[in-house]
Amino acid sequence: METTGGGILGKLGDKLLTLIGLALLILVGISLWRMGPDGRVALWNGIWRTAVWLALAATVPWISRLFITKVLEFGSNWPGVVLIGVVTLVDLIAGRLLMQGWPSGGWGWTLSLAALALAGAYNYLVTEYLAEQTGG
Repeated sequence: METTGGGILGKLGDKLLTLIGLALLILVGISLWRMGPDGRVALWNGIWRTAVWLALAATVPWISRLFITKVLEFGSNWPGVVLIGVVTLVDLIAGRLLMQGWPSGGWGWTLSLAALALAGAYNYLVTEYLAEQTGG
């Protein structure tokens, strides 16, 4: 027989998580309300620049579909490594241009490097998928 939920503790946990989420949402709303116009502009600029970078980072590796067969003809892994490196470098340059400078502070550098590492892993997975699709 299947049991659903987790009993009273599961329901209590769900309620608690819902209340925490609601409290965080209210705190974000209050922060935005108390923030000055310059802060709001900076926040929205950061949001749209991040969205543009995410869109670029998600689409750029798929361009390698045009020449993945040429890369596979070399018979070595080094051209694939160079391809992934170049695509990740394009992600880095796009991020740098969108941020209009280098990150400032430890958290800025940490988040930027983590985003670049995730983009590099995504680039690897996409090029590996494209190589499998072309028979490589």
